[in-house]
Amino acid sequence: MGRNRHIRSLRALCLQIADASIEIWEELFGFLAFLRGLGRSIRDSLRHPFRIKWRSTFYYMDSCGADAMPIIGLLGLLIGVILAFQAIVQLSRYGVDSFVVNLVGTVIVTELAPLVTAVVLAGRTGSAFASELGLMKSREELDAMTTLGLDIGRFELMPKLLALVIVMPGLTIISDVCGIVGGMLIVCSMLNTSVAEYFGKTFEVIQPVDLAQGLAKSMIFAAIVAAVGCWKGVSAERDAQGVGRATTSSVVTSIFLIVVSDAAMTAIFSFIS
Repeated sequence: MGRNRHIRSLRALCLQIADASIEIWEELFGFLAFLRGLGRSIRDSLRHPFRIKWRSTFYYMDSCGADAMPIIGLLGLLIGVILAFQAIVQLSRYGVDSFVVNLVGTVIVTELAPLVTAVVLAGRTGSAFASELGLMKSREELDAMTTLGLDIGRFELMPKLLALVIVMPGLTIISDVCGIVGGMLIVCSMLNTSVAEYFGKTFEVIQPVDLAQGLAKSMIFAAIVAAVGCWKGVSAERDAQGVGRATTSSVVTSIFLIVVSDAAMTAIFSFIS
C-alpha cells in the first residue's frame, strides 16, 4: 500500500511538471506572437511618427516618471548608504578601504541603479499597464476599438512603450545621483574623507562607457516592463480574477526577464570591454 501511494505521488509530480512545462511553452509562444504584433506597431510608428498618440504618451510619461521620482530617489539613497557601509566593513579588514569610492560609484552606475529602477517600475508601472488593459478587455473596450477599425497598438500600446523607454534613463540617472550621495554620507563620516575628495574620486572612476552601459540597460529594461505589462493586460481573462492574475503575473514575469537580461548584458559588456 505504501508503494502504491509512492507511485501515485510520483505520477502526480510528473503530471504537475508536465502541466507546468506546457504552460511555460504556451506563455512563450503567446509572448512571441504579441511581440510580433508590437513590432509591426513600432515599424508603423517609425514610418509615421505623427500618427503616434503623443498626448497619451506625455500622460504616461508624467505618471511613470514624475510620480516615481520620490521613491526612486529614496531607494537610490538607501542603496548607496547600505553599499558603502558594507564595503567599508569588508574592505577595511584587508586595509583597502580607500577603494570604497571606486566600488560604490561603479556598482551603482552600471548595475544597481538600472536594476532597482526597473524592478520598482515593474511593480509600479508594469502592473498598472496590465490592470488598465485587462480592465479595458473585461469591459470589451478593446473589442470595440477593433470593431471600429482602430489599431490597439497605435492607441494603447505604443504610448505606454514610448513613455517608459523615454523616462527610464532619466529615472536611472536620478537613482545614480542619489546612490552616490548616499555613499558620500557614509564614506565622509566613517573614513574622514572630504566631500570634494569623494566626488573627485567618483568622477575619476566612473567612465562614460559605464554610464552608457547603465543607460542602455535601463532602456532595455523599460521595453521589457512595458511589453510584458501590455501583453499580460491584453491576454487577461474577462473577469476581476483574471485582471488580478494578469497584474501579478506581469510583475513576476518582468522581474524574471529583467534579471535574466541583466546577467546576459553584463556578460556581453564584460566580454566587449
